[in-house]
Order: sequence, then structure tokens, then C-alpha cells
Amino acid sequence: MPDALPPITTEGKGTFGCKINGEIWIPKTQDEFLGNNFNLYSIYEEDLPKRISVVASKRYDDYAQEFAIFIYEPITLGVLDTNVISMNYIDVNISIENYQNHMFRQFTNFIITRYDKTNRIVSGTFEGLLVKSITKDSIRITEGRFDVRF
Repeated sequence: MPDALPPITTEGKGTFGCKINGEIWIPKTQDEFLGNNFNLYSIYEEDLPKRISVVASKRYDDYAQEFAIFIYEPITLGVLDTNVISMNYIDVNISIENYQNHMFRQFTNFIITRYDKTNRIVSGTFEGLLVKSITKDSIRITEGRFDVRF
């Protein structure tokens, strides 16, 4: 288990981490074919609605967890309106149903600390309550941070 979250940075360092119910969660992949390079990626999607997708995963053999953040344009610095941010978390070992922030956006706190379209860097911090729509199981996300190039 990791012992620390990555530092909060704004240089596009390719970092992601948060606490899920108080436990540190950072992306990690061990795959003999993929290697360790596919545990965090981000992309600017031109399709409407335009958005930046940041996807972090943990994969070991059949074990897989994934955390995804979708930031919809318009993107501004500072506290984001929760209508332009979506968070999902899935642990396929437990269930294929996503935890999402859709129904409880009022508990989402998302701050963009850098949005640089020229250098293609987005950084920020986040926290929130993610809930499964069917079973209503929930997880609390705290101390989230990311610093990626898209």
C-alpha cells in the first residue's frame, strides 16, 4: 500500500492521487504486456461536449480499479461549478456498477489550479461523495489531486 499521496503540483508532472474512505489511492499497473505506462492518461476530447478526461487505474492480473474525472468546457481557474465536473470510481472485483458524484454534486469540491491549453496542462484538487445509483453504496473522496498533460 502506498504511504503518501503525490505532492500538489501544477507543472504537468503526470500525478494523481486521493484518499478513498481515508485510504491512500494512487494509480499503478503491473502487466507483462502493458508494462507500467498505462496507469494514468488524460486526453482533450474535441467532440461535443468538449472535455478533458483524466483516467487513473490500478491493474494486477484480474484485479482492476479505475478512477475517472471528466472536466467539461468552459474550464476556468478556481472552484468549478459541479455541472462541469463528473467523477466516477469502479472496482470491478466488487461490482461493475460505478460510484458517481452525479446525484450528490453538492458534496463535490473541485478546484482547477492550472488550465493551460497552450502547454496542454491541467491541475487541480478534488473531494466529494460518490454513490452507486442502484445500491446507494457510497465512498468519500478526500485530499484528491492531479497534475497532467492532455
